[in-house]
Amino acid sequence: MQNSGKRILIYDDEAFSALKESTQGIFIEKTDHQTPFLENLSLDLKEGDTCILFLSDDQLKITINEIKNTGCTIGFVSHPKSSNAINGFSLNKDPEKSFSEALESERAIEPDLLLCNDEIILNYFAVGEIMSFLSSNGNKANIFGKVKRFFQFAKKLKNIRASLFTFKVEDKDEFETAITDILVVQHGKNSMVSRILSEEKYSNNGLLYCFIFSPRSILQLIKAYFLKLFLGAEQKNQAFNFLGELKVSELKLSSNNEFSYDVDGLIKSTTELNFRIEKGVKIIPAKTVEFEESETKKVFKINNLPQGTVKKEVARKRLPWISHASTEEYKDLFTQLRENSRPSQNYVVLMTLSVILATLGIFANSSPVIIGAMILAPLMSPIISLSMGVLRQDRSLIKRSLITVVVGLFIGYLFAIILTFITPINNMNIEITSRIKPNIIDLGIAVISGAAGAYAHSREEIAKTLAGVAISVALVPPLAVSGIGIAWLNWEVFFGAFLLVITNLTGMVLAGALTFLFTGYSPFRLARKGVLISFFVVLSLSVPLGYGFFKVVQENQIIQSVNHKKINNIEIENVKVIGNKPLMMSLDLIVKEYPTEVEIENVKQKISKIIGEEVELEIGIRLRR
Repeated sequence: MQNSGKRILIYDDEAFSALKESTQGIFIEKTDHQTPFLENLSLDLKEGDTCILFLSDDQLKITINEIKNTGCTIGFVSHPKSSNAINGFSLNKDPEKSFSEALESERAIEPDLLLCNDEIILNYFAVGEIMSFLSSNGNKANIFGKVKRFFQFAKKLKNIRASLFTFKVEDKDEFETAITDILVVQHGKNSMVSRILSEEKYSNNGLLYCFIFSPRSILQLIKAYFLKLFLGAEQKNQAFNFLGELKVSELKLSSNNEFSYDVDGLIKSTTELNFRIEKGVKIIPAKTVEFEESETKKVFKINNLPQGTVKKEVARKRLPWISHASTEEYKDLFTQLRENSRPSQNYVVLMTLSVILATLGIFANSSPVIIGAMILAPLMSPIISLSMGVLRQDRSLIKRSLITVVVGLFIGYLFAIILTFITPINNMNIEITSRIKPNIIDLGIAVISGAAGAYAHSREEIAKTLAGVAISVALVPPLAVSGIGIAWLNWEVFFGAFLLVITNLTGMVLAGALTFLFTGYSPFRLARKGVLISFFVVLSLSVPLGYGFFKVVQENQIIQSVNHKKINNIEIENVKVIGNKPLMMSLDLIVKEYPTEVEIENVKQKISKIIGEEVELEIGIRLRR
């Protein structure tokens, strides 16, 4: 560096003595004057002089405060106890190399200097255990140190608690909010956390950076960092939707209660702090640092922070693992669910039309008509209301929802029976047979449907019709088939379809309750009883459903073992199992000429031998040309 003034080395005596003799010799040889650190350092400094500081973080703060406004330039040398200066100014960790950079650089800038209650901040200011932990220098040389630090971090997560703080920003009105952590830095590169949240380079714009954290759950906090770290910068706005951000020149932070804070690794406590940006110090930046002399606009983003009654609810307790919606936030949803739990005129009309359409579609063996009935079905609304009632142990909501569901089922049975009596069709088709043998897969469909319905209700931006389709897919057709079974006095059809109705209903209630739980509409202590009861009901139904699934697998194995077989030049195609006890199968025989009774009997015996039991066959003959 080409300066006309003196080069003065100010050093920590203990650390300087610990250096190698060769390094000490270089420091002495290349500076004009050397002086040990004193708290009341008295130097005759002039503009153009260069002070090379080989000091700890605490010593640096004192010395910079004395040197500022003298016009001299400051260069930094890495010190064993200057981790915050190393991070804050991106110094080379090797003392000799950082010393060489300070001497050889031809750059000198006047950076922003961040002060807290007139104390210089070299690296970061943090409120909150997590932000203090993440911002502090925790790098370890070996994997065991990193593993230990991870478990320390995980242990701190369970003790996070939000507190009320008041912020006053320049000429704006002060605002109070509940926060878990605050991070204040000079620029976006100061802290590991600020580097995650800000894509800006080293800025020199006269503004401090304040990040205000108010996550609603531990999982929300973990998810945000995961999305940011692994999915990149484009995820920042979506992931950190609990973050407030300020870029201002002055900030006042206060609380009614004394709070602890961490400034460059030193823990202190107070009730009020004032931050500001100050100029007046020239420094020699590290070789890798490129400061931006930009005119960044001030930022005042607090929309994501809790306000009103929400902030007080958030500040009452420890941060939960799963987000809990506030009373204010779920007020509109509860109003809607209570309205949906009543059997309105529209509900009765739509239920009637959907069941009539579904029944006619089943008799016509028409999937498009059945899908139309699914879209019309209004059963989704009371089922989702029932899920919330079960979750929050709301007896009135449970009672009204159950009454509405029962009304819907009664309408379904009534019109399905009436239509079956007046329709001259009494043979089963694929739309009927596919709904009288429920299995565990049908329970999975019900669970996904219930989760979709509950999630759509908890998110205003999702169209409710999507959930309506998902719910009705699992309920209206088997309800109609069950009614057809009553009219035919075919109890196999009735009980099979009725089991599917009950399975889907209980599966959707359980899935809906769990979805509301995980989206934060009830603490687990309140939801535990209802969720456990629903779980055991579904578990008890899983026994016959599991047996049904076993039968489906067994039938599929039978079909696979016979289909496409060739017996004495007779090919077997389109194999289906149509009955049990005895086993009944339908199949097509592909032949060149019509087979004799002996040939058909031979096919039957071969199939019985392959399967391992006697079978009855419903045979179709197809002649091959």
